[in-house]
Amino acid sequence: MCNFATHSSGAVSIPAVRLGSVLYVVAIAAELLGGCACVSDAGASTRATRGALVSAPSLVIAAATRPLIRTATDADGDGIDDARELSIAEDYFPYFSIHPGETCSRHGVLFRVSPHPGDATKIAIWYVVLYERDCGLRGLGAHVGDDEVFGEVVDPERPAPAGILALRAISHQNTTCERITTCGSLPRCAPCATAPKGGRPYPVVFSSYSKHGNYTSESVCNGWLCDFSGCEVSGTPDVPPFVNAGEPGAPLSENLTTAGFVNAGGGWSEPSLMNFNPWGNAKFGTAGNVTDDLMDSAFVVSLDGCQ
Repeated sequence: MCNFATHSSGAVSIPAVRLGSVLYVVAIAAELLGGCACVSDAGASTRATRGALVSAPSLVIAAATRPLIRTATDADGDGIDDARELSIAEDYFPYFSIHPGETCSRHGVLFRVSPHPGDATKIAIWYVVLYERDCGLRGLGAHVGDDEVFGEVVDPERPAPAGILALRAISHQNTTCERITTCGSLPRCAPCATAPKGGRPYPVVFSSYSKHGNYTSESVCNGWLCDFSGCEVSGTPDVPPFVNAGEPGAPLSENLTTAGFVNAGGGWSEPSLMNFNPWGNAKFGTAGNVTDDLMDSAFVVSLDGCQ
């Protein structure tokens, strides 16, 4: 389910949500004819950094050149205590809004917490949301496994939510359905939508119905054909299980069944997803390459501000 409508050119004008069954089929046929697919491109390991999106240094280079010093409390050697990494990931997790009608909601969050490449006093976080299934559109385009990512920049000296400086979501990355949305308090960033979490206004990241595309803008989510039923603010913020991935070359998690949430105890039943190694340079089911997700600098907003 990829985009073939436009907002500005007027070349095609099709409502983005709640189309009839016939138009759904037409949409799918158009996508197939166009050769697009709305699962992450996992054909190449370690995606090239898209300089137009991020002016910070490549995190692949940063990870390779950073001295790796492991201690009992910093097993991934990034200079941040591992227990503090979990605390930061949980405390600064935004109001993650699963669509209230979602039927394929089983998921968990794999995260990476690392010093920001532009200023080590700030934190870059990758949140990789892993789902057991993508339900597609009434079953069309459904597939086993789904990985959707958003990134966050945090000032750990400021409590959440004030310490959340920026959020960037890239829905259906590397497909024609890709949409990039960024918000925050850094220069040139659009203000984030907020919703109450623990009595405080947290920025919202929206997950689209059935397709799980992440957006920081509800209107962008609802304005594109790739996410047919759009996004809504849920009645309660998501409280998922979290697993710390660690750093490239110094993993903290190498099996999401024995040391994570992809297991029968969490309700997961898809055999192909069991014992998944997030650093194994592999697809999550038939979705994207999670190792690439964890090393993709496109999700790191420059401290100079939004582009």
